Amino acid sequence: MYKSLIFFLLLSLSAVLISCHTDQSPKPAGYPRIHFPTDTGHYVYQPQDCPYTFELPDYMRVEKKEKFFEEDVSGNCWFNLICDTLNATIYLSYKELDQRMSLLNLMEDAYRLTYKHTNKADYIQPRELDNGHGGVGLIYYVGGDAASNIQFFITDTTQHFVRGALYFYAHPNADSLQPVIRFMVDDIDRMLDSWRWQ
Repeated sequence: MYKSLIFFLLLSLSAVLISCHTDQSPKPAGYPRIHFPTDTGHYVYQPQDCPYTFELPDYMRVEKKEKFFEEDVSGNCWFNLICDTLNATIYLSYKELDQRMSLLNLMEDAYRLTYKHTNKADYIQPRELDNGHGGVGLIYYVGGDAASNIQFFITDTTQHFVRGALYFYAHPNADSLQPVIRFMVDDIDRMLDSWRWQ
């Protein structure tokens, strides 16, 4: 009887030890599911007292910029184009070309502001823009974990200059943001293709 009790205890202990073995493999990385906004149409946005119009998807809302830091920019045709669904904002700033604000100076500013992202960027790829309706400029695609992955400017080269930058209210992780960036690039391309100077 004593032998059978020992045998039973050893058998029970073996079963417990074998059953307590767990798989120690790491879980695969996961990213949150992205719910892209539904494109139900576009409309021509024509800001009052501003020298330009462009098309916007109806899931974006426009917020007029009143202040830039402490400077009043309410009459300067500065706008934020906000896509709440994706936590994305396209910041647009307008400058009128004159002696003080030359095209060359503004282009250099756009270049300098874009290349500030060099320390986090994997690459910066410029692409020339000519929409066939008097709008020319550059679009900069910034790869990697940069704060802004798309920067651009559009101008008529004689009177008007608009600079834009896309930002997300999220940690800049290129892997998880890549599908959203591609989605927003399509919107920006359509906006710039439809840009008209007044």
